[in-house]
Amino acid sequence: MDISKEELRRRMIAARTAMDPADRARSSRLAQQAVLESPEWARAQTVLLYIPVRGEADTAALAGVARATAKRLLLPRVEQAARRLWLHRWDGTAAQLVRGAYGIPEPRADLPLEDPAAVDLVIVPGVAFDRRGCRLGYGGGYYDRLLPRMLQAVKIGLGYAFQLVDCLPAEPHDVRLDGVATERGLYRFPTAADPQPE
Repeated sequence: MDISKEELRRRMIAARTAMDPADRARSSRLAQQAVLESPEWARAQTVLLYIPVRGEADTAALAGVARATAKRLLLPRVEQAARRLWLHRWDGTAAQLVRGAYGIPEPRADLPLEDPAAVDLVIVPGVAFDRRGCRLGYGGGYYDRLLPRMLQAVKIGLGYAFQLVDCLPAEPHDVRLDGVATERGLYRFPTAADPQPE
């Protein structure tokens, strides 16, 4: 594409934070609903979520349904020195969260650890996504190192429709997502058998 990753990050984050709060809440609700209505959600027993920051699509509805339906719910915790994410069991409440690296709420370090290979569904944050399943993050590489360890997980990005672009720069080692959920529905990538939304 014509602009650098850094410039695209800047533009996307600015657009996200400039959203009207009511529009952000509505779009987040619809994107989460698209996930909740998917067969991937119905099949999943162990789900990895994230806590939204800087205008990211919310995950509260997903956490609430996961709790109500007895799914095993996980959250990532950043270890900056090793530049990796640890996955912890989470009960879906704020009481188990602390202010972590980069100011992001994360699970307490004393909560039970889980193996990434046990995750059935991971809801992936991102700055931008493309129609081939590529993802642009914040540049730290944390999810780039985590996703290859999730051998059986379906990987679905969560965001807003304007974050889904035609093409992002990709590296050979990048792990591609299986789909992206926005307020317009769940877009599954061409390798999936399901039809694409209009």
